Amino acid sequence: MSDDVYSGKGIEWRWVFVGMLIVLGLQSLLAAALGAAGFDLSQFLWSFITITVAFAVGGALIGWMSPGYTPWEAGFASLLAAAATILLTVRLFTETQGLEVLIPLAGFWGLACGLIGGKIGERIQGTEAP
Repeated sequence: MSDDVYSGKGIEWRWVFVGMLIVLGLQSLLAAALGAAGFDLSQFLWSFITITVAFAVGGALIGWMSPGYTPWEAGFASLLAAAATILLTVRLFTETQGLEVLIPLAGFWGLACGLIGGKIGERIQGTEAP
């Protein structure tokens, strides 16, 4: 099974887009749960925790559900979810100060958390690379 890494099988973009929806859904559910529990999500710490958990758990789900060894699908899904989150935030709020730092940071962090989650999901699936 681990030879899928070298089989030349490409990324299935269907899983990337499904994964993006999974990550955005998890992020929304977690934000709603924390907001209902009284946490202030406008504070950086709680937003950071919400995004990190949603991207990592979403990446693990994608890695587990997607056939073969494909943690990059989870990474790209999280990257797209990060872009969607930034675009939605910019659209909802008029404050765009610091956006030139936030966009690359969110993209990098989304990709990193998705890849880590994808590796965990592959390990659970049993298709971890040698």
